[in-house]
Amino acid sequence: MKKRGLFFIGSFALILFFTVAAAAFFAWKTNSNEHIKAPEELEDYLFWQAKQLGDFTLIGADNQRLDLDSLKDKWSFVFFGYTQCPDVCPMTLAVLGSAFTLLEQKPDIHMEIQGIFVSVDPKRDSPERLREYASYFGSEFSGFTGSTEQINVFTRQMGALYAVHDAEPGDDPDTYLVTHNSAIFLVDPRGRLYGRFPPPLDAQNIADTFIKLRAFYKEQDDKRWSLF
Repeated sequence: MKKRGLFFIGSFALILFFTVAAAAFFAWKTNSNEHIKAPEELEDYLFWQAKQLGDFTLIGADNQRLDLDSLKDKWSFVFFGYTQCPDVCPMTLAVLGSAFTLLEQKPDIHMEIQGIFVSVDPKRDSPERLREYASYFGSEFSGFTGSTEQINVFTRQMGALYAVHDAEPGDDPDTYLVTHNSAIFLVDPRGRLYGRFPPPLDAQNIADTFIKLRAFYKEQDDKRWSLF
């Protein structure tokens, strides 16, 4: 009886050892493939390590919500700005809209993308105004905003900076300007901040680079799930 007990304990210990070893190997394999070196041509667009985003909530027209789940299973091109922006916002969204049009030539890729315009000027930009403004640049775009606190939860995770300035003395107090990032942020289908497109922006370059980024991502993902 004593020998049987010792045999059982030994077998259990052996199983436990191999289980822990397999889990450790899988974790090592997964983490090691997260840092596959990117092609040199993509280094200016990729973050060294993708950053998993946390929970946040923003609001669009008809009470549509933008949250972490909304960013998953899609490639999200996120731009921060405001509808009364005199130059950077309309020019950037127009270029991105043209890039989306170019990507329509590859339906399997085009179906995976979405454009997210986040207003950092909730005082003047209602969800309904944002829907009208964002949709002007293409059917792929949606507009969202929220309270200052809600916006900041998202911008801080994304590393997006902005500042609301007072109107000039004597001007209408609602004619103030807002400074903000001019880059387009890219969130991958796992809800991670994966890269960004810095200015100067060009539609063809965005489309071509995204196709290469997507291919590199799939290569990373395939190796991440390959144990051997």
